[in-house]
Amino acid sequence: MSTSLIPVINGPGKADLLRAVANPYRYTTFDTRDGAIEASIDLIEEQGPEGVGFTVWGHLASSNLRGAFFTGTYNRETRTGRLALKKVA
Repeated sequence: MSTSLIPVINGPGKADLLRAVANPYRYTTFDTRDGAIEASIDLIEEQGPEGVGFTVWGHLASSNLRGAFFTGTYNRETRTGRLALKKVA
């Protein structure tokens, strides 16, 4: 199994994350340096008392990495973070 780290340079707001986790058929989009990727969000967890930081779990629904599972850290104020992808080789 290999792991890749993808920086997110612009992503969804909190409402979009909540909609994506509530509906498994709804995707959200993360912008990266290499373009936009769509993801299905399985679970989110707020980090800290301000509700600004999140840990997200899910899988990619677009690009050549389709199906890859990830754990990510994300800041809803700056809309930045990173996705740690795991894909079975």
